[in-house]
Amino acid sequence: MWIFWLVLIVLFLIAEAVTVNMTTIWFAAGALASLIANLLNVELWLQLLIFFLVSVVCLLLFILVFKPRMAPLIKRPVSTNADRIIGEEARVIKDILPLKKAGQIEVLGQIWSAIAEDGQSSIPEGATVRVLAIHGVKAVVRPTDPVSVS
Repeated sequence: MWIFWLVLIVLFLIAEAVTVNMTTIWFAAGALASLIANLLNVELWLQLLIFFLVSVVCLLLFILVFKPRMAPLIKRPVSTNADRIIGEEARVIKDILPLKKAGQIEVLGQIWSAIAEDGQSSIPEGATVRVLAIHGVKAVVRPTDPVSVS
């Protein structure tokens, strides 16, 4: 029977290595405890009970004790795509005109087509704007200085 527990340990550890989500490590711990019980000549029903109890206890310990302590260590995702310009200030480099439905801004060293938030305002070249959203390939902007809007 010890071979059965050893095979289970190996299978659960392989599954854990493949998933990397802390999903089967509890069962590997339970199988290890049952393997030790088997080597001590404990009856099969008790080995199965040990497997179940150790697996559940390890899972609960992780959820209740270790996971909350690990939460501050997990880094929050950093925007790496277009959405990182949302909320940033930008400079208008080509007039934003409602009839043409676009102008251009420079934000974070990139050139973007831009439209005014209300779709009706003109924003002159040189004005400072804040990027509110992205619609398709255009940045939706609002002037930071309302005097520069016409």
